[in-house]
Amino acid sequence: MAKKMLIIHGYSDGSVSFFSLRDFFVRKELYKKEDVYLLDYASMDDDATFRDFADKLDDDYNKIFKGERIDVAIHSTGALIVRTWLALRRETQKALGQKPDCPVEHLLMFAPANFGSDLAKLGQSFLGKVRATFFNSNTKPEDFLESGKAVLEGLEPASPFQWSLSQYDLFQDNYFNPRLLAQEICFPFVFAAGNDYGGSFEARVIKNRMKPGTDGTVRIPGTSLNSRKLIIAFVNDNPVIQWAKETKFSQIPFAVFHHFNHGSIIDTDKPEFEAAFGPGPLVLKALAVKTVQEYEEAAAQFDDVSAKNYAAMDSEDKERYQQFFFRVRDDVDCLVEDFFLDFFVLNERGEPDAELTAEFDANFESTFYTHSVNKAHRVMLVKYDQMASYFNKLIQKRAKVAFNIHAKGPLPNISYVEEDFVVFDGATVKQERTSFFFPNTTTLVDIVLNRVQSDKLLSVSQS
Repeated sequence: MAKKMLIIHGYSDGSVSFFSLRDFFVRKELYKKEDVYLLDYASMDDDATFRDFADKLDDDYNKIFKGERIDVAIHSTGALIVRTWLALRRETQKALGQKPDCPVEHLLMFAPANFGSDLAKLGQSFLGKVRATFFNSNTKPEDFLESGKAVLEGLEPASPFQWSLSQYDLFQDNYFNPRLLAQEICFPFVFAAGNDYGGSFEARVIKNRMKPGTDGTVRIPGTSLNSRKLIIAFVNDNPVIQWAKETKFSQIPFAVFHHFNHGSIIDTDKPEFEAAFGPGPLVLKALAVKTVQEYEEAAAQFDDVSAKNYAAMDSEDKERYQQFFFRVRDDVDCLVEDFFLDFFVLNERGEPDAELTAEFDANFESTFYTHSVNKAHRVMLVKYDQMASYFNKLIQKRAKVAFNIHAKGPLPNISYVEEDFVVFDGATVKQERTSFFFPNTTTLVDIVLNRVQSDKLLSVSQS
């Protein structure tokens, strides 16, 4: 455990909301009060970006902490702030030829918005701007009728910003690598809220406060950092399939907590916070981790606590979810925004099965979310347990799920080859079930299409 702690709030919030969390750390004698710092940032400034916040945070870190390793606790959007900071700091050090360091030892993430919030698009509306201006005590006069355009675009499900950030710290060079030296590793821990705002006045006004699979603000599977990435490249007659190399911890501690929604997960005054299976005891365990072995043991403890919380939940909250984050591009690395992804089921004889296809469309394909700015990025949120039941039915019938992707070229002389891909084959189930389906996670699917240019665009001849 480091000697000092930095607390980072979420979107439209302020440091004043985190005094109780600070006092919890002090009361447990984890840090002295003068060693707990709180960050404030202008999340509702339309022009401010995550890179702006990260760059300023790095300046403040250098001035205040002078290279000393610290612990960080974040809520919601704070996850994207600190992850951007870590990525930007390392890239800057590399560019300057400096030895990369790791400023954060323990990273406590409370209901982190690692993969988006269904409220982000609403926040960009005129109604959202009015709410931010007149009904939020954290709004600054200079942010009149602003709601943080760049921040909210980054917070949307299927955000290109989330995709790009994840490529860096989850699938490439990152701080979450167990093969690094102990002083170079950042140990992240995720505390997810298991309930939404059901029954509250706010939930009756804003329907997404009761959206299934969320804590009333962020998607529960999108809080986890245990993501995997599949690359499907249609560059030859047969698609090339490759899972991205795993560089991060094989299991990043993750637990879902009953009796907590997005806002209350940081309420240390709730009796449930310090209960046997509440966040409090796991916070203490997390901050005591010093080695990779202890971290792996903590991950198992998080799993156990999460299972006990699920066992205590009402039936409607027990459902676990998984989301699939699609990005479509072509083989010259241009994003493809105008496409249609259609799922269908084939029976054992390879013929279309209308009944199973209709069931898939009704339960899964209808949940697609397309990013408001970049339509090459889309997310499908599915009920994991319902999906498992559905695929068991496919196993019994030896049927398979495939998708067809049809894309329109950006110019008259450019087109894309229409392709099919089998997602799940009930006849060869063991390998595919092991690799494709994981509850409370986000699976990134990078689809690469074959871009074809006509002879009108370019041709080579002897004449």
